[in-house]
Amino acid sequence: MFFSVPVRAHCGVMAAMKPSSYSGLGAALVLVIGWWGVSVAGAALMGRMGMVSGLVGSLAVLALILVALWGGTQWCARRVAVPEVPLMHRWGILAVGFLLTAGSWAALRFGLPFRLCWEALSTCGQILVVAVAAGYLPRFLKSPAELLPLVSVMVCADAVSYLVGPTHHIAQDVAAYYTGGRQGLFPLYEVLLMKFPSPGTHALYPFFGVADWFMVVFLGSASRFFILGDRVAGIPAAVLGLFLAVAAAWLLGVFVPALPVLALFYLAVMGMRHTAVFKPGRREVALAAFPPLVSVALLFIKG
Repeated sequence: MFFSVPVRAHCGVMAAMKPSSYSGLGAALVLVIGWWGVSVAGAALMGRMGMVSGLVGSLAVLALILVALWGGTQWCARRVAVPEVPLMHRWGILAVGFLLTAGSWAALRFGLPFRLCWEALSTCGQILVVAVAAGYLPRFLKSPAELLPLVSVMVCADAVSYLVGPTHHIAQDVAAYYTGGRQGLFPLYEVLLMKFPSPGTHALYPFFGVADWFMVVFLGSASRFFILGDRVAGIPAAVLGLFLAVAAAWLLGVFVPALPVLALFYLAVMGMRHTAVFKPGRREVALAAFPPLVSVALLFIKG
């Protein structure tokens, strides 16, 4: 029974998956062109659909965007962030993503025309970077319990940055820039924001940061790597956590750090659903406890 697979078919599959026979470049190109088209067409459509403006309409658009973004990112990650793609090709695709985002920012900084097209291209580069990096990194984990210290580091770093670090000032600058009609020099921090079609306008607006989406894809890829169900009502837990964070920010009219919300929501869901495999050992507990202690010390010093 163990050797019931025909040798020829098995060898054919292995031959098809040899690193030299697949580069992943085609999938990366499809992602960039596809999402660029979705962004530009979506902006044109949203500008004509005033009836979806308002909180309910905005949340519906957010949900639609997250579904499409998750599907596109995972589709690319499964074809690019895999061992069958040669290492140099993965690094090359990663570099292309960085160059697309940096080049688009430079074009906007110098005031080149077709702003919408450049902003859409910037987001495409961000998605490409996330698909490659966040899609592959979970392969270095030995067990799901190792997610706990990693999440602890990222959550604490994001929280401290928001309370006393650069994120606090960036949030204020973002609000001032967009409420002021996006006048003046294109800001540097725009490279950290992912922009999407927004109801009632032909422009693209930031919904969340690239670090937030990186965490979503990283956690989702980890669930897939360890073959753990992470869906809540058919929605990946990390995606649902991001939706709840953005929805809370829009509903309350305040800036809500999305990364801690989505990460803690994911851990809560997975901890209750897969208690045995997510039970941390002494090493994981010690590593997870260290970032909060450092964060409290930093807040005490800054305070």
